[in-house]
Amino acid sequence: MGLTALLAGCGGPSAQYVINSADKTYLKVPNTWRQIDPAQFTEALGSAPAASSADGTWIVGYDAATGPALQHMFDPRTDEPVVLVSVDGVPEKSRGQISLDVVRDFRFPVSATARQQLELGASRLTDFQLLADEMLTPGHGVRGVHTVFAYRIDGGPPQVFDQIGYLNDDASKVYVAIARCSLDCFQERQSEIEGVVNSFTVREDSP
Repeated sequence: MGLTALLAGCGGPSAQYVINSADKTYLKVPNTWRQIDPAQFTEALGSAPAASSADGTWIVGYDAATGPALQHMFDPRTDEPVVLVSVDGVPEKSRGQISLDVVRDFRFPVSATARQQLELGASRLTDFQLLADEMLTPGHGVRGVHTVFAYRIDGGPPQVFDQIGYLNDDASKVYVAIARCSLDCFQERQSEIEGVVNSFTVREDSP
C-alpha cells in the first residue's frame, strides 16, 4: 500500500512519512499514530486497496487511538485524531464531470449542492458548519481545495474534519487527505492535526 519511512530526530524517531511512490504522494504523521489494519479497508471496499491509482483506489489510514480503526472516521464521536489519505483513478469517460466541488464532497457532503441532496432524505449527518475553505494552487500538475468543516453524526457532539483534496490537470486522479476529531480534541490538538493535513503533498509532474 505504500512505504512508511521513519524520520530520526532528537531522542529517536518522531514522525513517519507515508509514501505512495507510484502516485508521487506523501503525508507526514506523528510516530505515535498507528496504521489502521489494511484488512479493515478490504472489508469496507469489498476488495484489497490497490498498489496505485492505476489499479483502482489506493488508501491508507493512521489513528492516534490505542486501537486504530477505520470506523473512527465515521463514529458519532471520535476523541483521538484519525486521518485517511487516498488516491483514486478517474475513468476517462467521467473526467469531464470532475470539479473541485466533487473533490470537496469526496468523503462527506460539503458543497451546497451535496448538502441540499443530503437534506432530501434521512441522514446521520446534521448541523453542518463550514469553518474554512481555501483554493490551492501548488503547481506540480495539480490544483485543489483545503476545507475545514463540522458535522454532528447521529446527534452526537460536533466533529471537525480537516481536508485537503487535489485534482490533477487532466482530471484522471483525485487525491484526498482528511483528518477527523471531536471539537474538544481538535481544539486541544489543532496544531498536530493541521501539521498532518498540511504535509499532504502531490507532485504530479515530477519525473
